[in-house]
Amino acid sequence: MNLRFLKTVIAVSQHSSLNAAARSLGLSHSAVSLQIKALEEELKFQILDRSKRPPVLTAEGLALVEHARRMEDISSDIEALADRRRLHGRVTLGAVPSTISNITAPALAAIHAEHPDLKVELMVALSQRLIELVSDGTVHAALVTDPKMDDPNLALAGICNEPFHVITSLTEPLGSLDELLGERSFIWFDRRSRLSQQVEAYLLARGLRPKTAMEVDSFEAVEALVRYDLGVSILPKRALTEVPQGIRSWPLDAGAFERRVVLASRRNAPRSRLISKIAEAMRLPFA
Repeated sequence: MNLRFLKTVIAVSQHSSLNAAARSLGLSHSAVSLQIKALEEELKFQILDRSKRPPVLTAEGLALVEHARRMEDISSDIEALADRRRLHGRVTLGAVPSTISNITAPALAAIHAEHPDLKVELMVALSQRLIELVSDGTVHAALVTDPKMDDPNLALAGICNEPFHVITSLTEPLGSLDELLGERSFIWFDRRSRLSQQVEAYLLARGLRPKTAMEVDSFEAVEALVRYDLGVSILPKRALTEVPQGIRSWPLDAGAFERRVVLASRRNAPRSRLISKIAEAMRLPFA
């Protein structure tokens, strides 16, 4: 079986059309079609449903993609045996949106500089979804909020701890935190996230029931609403970043609670060396 043809099937799964897949591989549309047909003849099943426009992968084709990815990983690991200093091949990495600018992007830049032959595919989602994708093997590792779960199949490498803080506009008058959180409108980050569940538990433990004003799905959106004095919020104070302009940070009680960011992967994963290198790069004190 031609490994190059399997890489073509993977490319087809990643793009909206055969033309787009062909461009990503530096091939012509006809070359991609011929490779797919050759595989279909060899394997004796249909990979593409050509009755659809554009053609889509069949159920067997989707299953083939999963096996092809594993074979690609094995091939990369074999190549790496010749040079233990360099990483090769492909890795799929997940990350929660709030880690992209301060941890994920600079880490990927550092990894690319040291290992230019390593192709990193990035998937952005909330922690719960990324944990599911790690568990089923769709992604090799994911930068997530510590799931606090006892899963014997999951390995967690600590990256950083981020203490939570209250954020307000600069025009907010100084006063007690309880008064502030109990009287001002509260802006929530996605209530489905474990992060917001931590915040809610903290507030309830203090006997506070904030007046919900809005709920948005990014830290940047929360900060923008707070900056314009539309409410207050509680977020992690992200590592390696300054408090955004136009926002005042109020520290919570010492040791109140924090977000622990971890790199999650499957325990005893075949690409454990690669994953440990990624975790090492993410712990660097980026400038």
